[in-house]
Amino acid sequence: MENILNEAIQNYKGMSEKTTIYFIVDESIKKTVVADLDKLEVHDGKTVDNADCVCKISSNLFKKIWYENYKPGMKEIFSGELKTNNPEILQNFLKACGK
Repeated sequence: MENILNEAIQNYKGMSEKTTIYFIVDESIKKTVVADLDKLEVHDGKTVDNADCVCKISSNLFKKIWYENYKPGMKEIFSGELKTNNPEILQNFLKACGK
């Protein structure tokens, strides 16, 4: 997870508006990602009360999406491997990070 987020920071191209994403990976890793117009910041834990997007995901699926350009679908959602309240923000985040 740390490697992926470091790569995200290095490759970040910006989003159209400031966005906050709260990631929960394998129920044990919790990160708040602040995607600003021109920079990306990653903080340990939950640092905001209301994130624009909350994403619960397995580490295996996160790696597959990041390294293999995998596009998750209904299978992952129905199995609970991926849960989010805003899939559009997640797609925009990946695009802003060159994915």
